[in-house]
Amino acid sequence: MGFLGRKGPPLAYNSPLPWPTHGRGVQGEGLVLLLPLLFLIVFFYAPLANLLGEGLTQDGSFSLEFIRKILTDDYFQYVILFTLWQAFLSTLASIALGLPLAYILTHYEFPLKRVVRSLTIVPFVLPAITVALGFALLFGRNGYLNQFLMHLLGLSEPPLPIMYSLAGIVLAHAFYNAPIITRTVHAAWERLDPRYEESARALGASRFYVFKDVTLPMILPGLLSGAALVFIFCFLSFPIVLSVGGGRFSTIEVEIYTRVVTRLDPQFLNYKIGAALALIGLTLSLGMTYIYLRLQGSFARQTEHLRPRPTLPLFAGIKDFLRPTKLLLWFYVLGSVLVFIGPILAIIADSFWEDTPTGGRWTLRWYAYIFTPNYEALLGDSPMQAILNSVSFGLGATAIAVPLGLILAYVIARLRWAGRRLFDTLLMAPLATSSIVVAFALLRAFNAPPMRLVGTATAVIIAHSVIIFPFVVRALVPILENLDQRLVEMARSLGASRWRALREIELPLVATGLIAGSIFAFALSLGEMSATLMLARPGLNTMPVAVYRFLSQHSLGAPSAMSVVMIVVSALAFLVLERLGEKALKL
Repeated sequence: MGFLGRKGPPLAYNSPLPWPTHGRGVQGEGLVLLLPLLFLIVFFYAPLANLLGEGLTQDGSFSLEFIRKILTDDYFQYVILFTLWQAFLSTLASIALGLPLAYILTHYEFPLKRVVRSLTIVPFVLPAITVALGFALLFGRNGYLNQFLMHLLGLSEPPLPIMYSLAGIVLAHAFYNAPIITRTVHAAWERLDPRYEESARALGASRFYVFKDVTLPMILPGLLSGAALVFIFCFLSFPIVLSVGGGRFSTIEVEIYTRVVTRLDPQFLNYKIGAALALIGLTLSLGMTYIYLRLQGSFARQTEHLRPRPTLPLFAGIKDFLRPTKLLLWFYVLGSVLVFIGPILAIIADSFWEDTPTGGRWTLRWYAYIFTPNYEALLGDSPMQAILNSVSFGLGATAIAVPLGLILAYVIARLRWAGRRLFDTLLMAPLATSSIVVAFALLRAFNAPPMRLVGTATAVIIAHSVIIFPFVVRALVPILENLDQRLVEMARSLGASRWRALREIELPLVATGLIAGSIFAFALSLGEMSATLMLARPGLNTMPVAVYRFLSQHSLGAPSAMSVVMIVVSALAFLVLERLGEKALKL
């Protein structure tokens, strides 16, 4: 066994590899390792390289003309700067919403705490179109909140112009990504030995100075790790900016989609511009991904606390309720309910409501509609088929991503060499690539014989597999790194082959995390819309795409009912995941 920094061969291992280094099985077992690499090369790296190459060529030869045109054009400069600015503001808003919740989960006990903790991640896997629908129903000009305030205050104009504004984009991104901050900071906070804070308080430090000088420096790696990941997701955001921001705002991803899908371009110049924009965006996001992985490595090396952290009851009587710190917590809880629960409640309420000439009535009509097997011209199939498509595509993508992700996670967890961080970053490249760019690359690579996949279920499943693949790897690496390798060594010393030790010792020990990672991957696939919208033909609609199609109707009842189904499935998935353990949720 070797360790980082040891003199000798450039590649060393901190434990036996999952394949033998000699003997009859080398060739066949070596191919197992090549499977995930081959999958990524064929369906991600090669199509992406082909796409990016289009942005670096002109008239068949290498050229930086399209890159130069983008970087010197005032409009494109604004698009790039706005993409970075809205991602920065969205990250700050996510921290502002997620950090206090991490504090509450770490320091207080209250009924259904485990349920609340598990449900905090549900917004992260909800389709962006569902979030946009919820924000329109709650914060729109005719939304529930503005209507309530207008009646309460006697106003003639909506007092909160949130939709179709930068504030709406930032708030929607915070809805999506604050749970990431909550989970990473909560995990870091729980690891801290409470004796550090108790010692500072015993020496006379106030709560504020204890947090500023003791707690914050120790949870900072977790906070920065979560913030870096949130920035990446906000930077790559497409549906939120397009739907909540309206036509006033454009980011790199929105600009790519607009030029590739919505504009007729006989000379393919927009394809070239789109490819060059994808190259610029990918360069920036890959840099942030490298920073995130460095921060996550620092976060993972933190020492765990030596004794359980004491907690206090959140509800401790009326006198405790009126304390200034508790009043601030209650104001935060009310604001969080409005931001997190409000849009979901608005969708649920609208799914049971039908407008009538006399005002409206409660109904189950929309649920009967989305579960009907009857043909719907708007979808090119039945709404029920969209539900079945989502489930089948999710299962297919999970069946591909999980075993391939397990192989690479095992390699990442076991290898120690100087270029490991760069290798890890390259493997996480799909994480730094938006689903729009992934779909665009597959569209250009597999739109002609001999591998014409565009417009088929196979293309959608492959795209989903590429998108969820990094999350599977990130979920399994910490579990495999913490596995006690002495158990494997003991089995080997007793005569077990390497494959038998893997099959009978290691896999059972990581089975819970593997199942949890599978559920997480399935939920992410269930909510994916952008790639499906670009690659699928009519009849291959999924639930998120059906919601998008239904929004063209006068009533929002059908998209609300379909969104409720996705919310329920996601919530159930994460309730099961919480029971299986939280390690798989550590991105």
